[in-house]
Amino acid sequence: MGGPGSGGNWYRWHKKDTADGCCKLDVRYLHRRKLMIPGHYTTLRWSRGEQEAGSIGLMAYTDRVELRYRHRHGNSEWQDVTEAVKLTWTECHYGGRRPWFICPGVVNGVSCGRRVAILYDGGRYFLCRHCYDLTYESRREDRMNRALSKAQNIRRRLGGSASMLAPFPEKPKGMHWKTYVRLLRRALEGERAYDAAFWDWFRRSDARIERLLARGNSRRHNTRG
Repeated sequence: MGGPGSGGNWYRWHKKDTADGCCKLDVRYLHRRKLMIPGHYTTLRWSRGEQEAGSIGLMAYTDRVELRYRHRHGNSEWQDVTEAVKLTWTECHYGGRRPWFICPGVVNGVSCGRRVAILYDGGRYFLCRHCYDLTYESRREDRMNRALSKAQNIRRRLGGSASMLAPFPEKPKGMHWKTYVRLLRRALEGERAYDAAFWDWFRRSDARIERLLARGNSRRHNTRG
């Protein structure tokens, strides 16, 4: 693999052949929290209690975001990395726009260019799961996907957009209010289940970083001893 995607790890915990083992950047999460306003710089932090376990800087532009973080391969020296990731926007049926990452990966000399919502730290750079050949094996990911699909299918059934950023569709003409309210509740259940699974993943990632730090501190202590 050449170009973006070559190299080692960014806070790599173990062999990453699944999406579960990677830190993720979700463009939907960033957009919902208004972290992608052009000219805005933010630092995303992973922490355990009051102790910071990792961080990544994100500078937003109209057509791209720049990721700034530190990386090292094995026991080599830490290096500063700046990665530019292009953005594209699509119109929502009920107004507004939603962003997508354009994967900057280059595999075997071929640029990826996929439009994706999530990038993974499977190596030196944040790329899509296709570039890192990541698979979903955990039930947690399956639960997230099922919950999201449930909410999206209901939105489509009501004649709206599947985008979670779009307003919930209004009651179609001729549909009973009782039916509409039932579907609304089911959609909200799916969205809540998706959010719960997302934050479960986030907490697990936090715990992995904490274990990595503890292991590193233990090794330094033993070396000094």
